[in-house]
Amino acid sequence: MELAVIADELTAVGWQLAGARVYLPEPHNVGQCLRAAARSADLILLTATLAQHLAEAELHEALLAVKPLLLIVSDVLHAQEPPDVEREARRALGIPT
Repeated sequence: MELAVIADELTAVGWQLAGARVYLPEPHNVGQCLRAAARSADLILLTATLAQHLAEAELHEALLAVKPLLLIVSDVLHAQEPPDVEREARRALGIPT
């Protein structure tokens, strides 16, 4: 399984040591890095901070893709937390949280 991580430098260091292919984009080229990673990765981890720089349609399409699986994660400093998917699903289904 090929893992790609799109993150800031500090967050990416640990993943790189674990064997992931890392991308360190500037805010203006996050989409370009996501498309490059999607060409060969099975799983992409994208920090929530960088995900904010993607066009909403592009992020939505990538999250719904069957392959590669895209997960929005926190960076190592927890500067921006990803959405709480479980809470959002419960709210959408009318299940008390």
